[in-house]
Amino acid sequence: MMEQPTLGSKLLTLRTAKGMTQHELREKCHVSVRTIQRIESGAVTPRASTIKILLEALGEDTNDWFGSSNVIVENKFSIKTIKDMLLVNASELKQKNTLTPAWISGIIYLLIGIIEIGVNVHISAQGNSTPLLAVSVLVKVITIVSFFLFTRGFVALSILFENQLLKMASYISIAAMTVIYSIEIMITLTSPNYLDAIDAMGAFSVVPFGAISIIFGIGLLRLQDGMGRIAKVAGRLEIAFGISYMTLIFTPIGLVLLPAMLIVEVVLLSKADQLAREGQL
Repeated sequence: MMEQPTLGSKLLTLRTAKGMTQHELREKCHVSVRTIQRIESGAVTPRASTIKILLEALGEDTNDWFGSSNVIVENKFSIKTIKDMLLVNASELKQKNTLTPAWISGIIYLLIGIIEIGVNVHISAQGNSTPLLAVSVLVKVITIVSFFLFTRGFVALSILFENQLLKMASYISIAAMTVIYSIEIMITLTSPNYLDAIDAMGAFSVVPFGAISIIFGIGLLRLQDGMGRIAKVAGRLEIAFGISYMTLIFTPIGLVLLPAMLIVEVVLLSKADQLAREGQL
């Protein structure tokens, strides 16, 4: 398979020969105009799957490009899977399709947080037991998954609105939450006094998590032009939460703000989902 910039030049020649604009190509293959522009200019090297989508939209035989054996040199499966999950080079259609599971996962994340508090209180009162530990681990796994899907909705919004700050904060949030909860799961399974260890780790992580929330909140504020007042409210709540959380003394205030903040962010994603369905996003 040819490399950039030859690849981009060839695709550009094919598209113009078909008398097709970049917007018309986008309508046929659901790859964003910005991505098409960057591929044609040689600024990025697309995945083989993206090239196939573009070629099929242009009416080309992919075997002529990849060989009759249809063997395509791809990134390793694990890397490709991670990129797909994180919406790296995802089509605009795929970005919009993440919004529905995102706001639903936000509701689950909020509810599972309440359940986690109840489980920890019960363990503190009753002591460790195998069934309770299993429930605790299950709750943490659900927390990781729901938070990932929830935050991926903001990754999609950041790409759709070209909001690099929100995109960076979303990726950092996903990475930080995954690391923290993975460590908590290991501690839960290996330490007899795991609640004390988790509390100590939580105290250590309040400052970085607070800082991430502040950056995330500023990113949300930058969505005002496209998403309106709800983005402004969500951004301010996130910043207030971050400042309160990272100061330690006012951490309880941050925890009080947390449910309201999550509800507003769920509403924001739900609104974005509705706009996408109506073709206004």
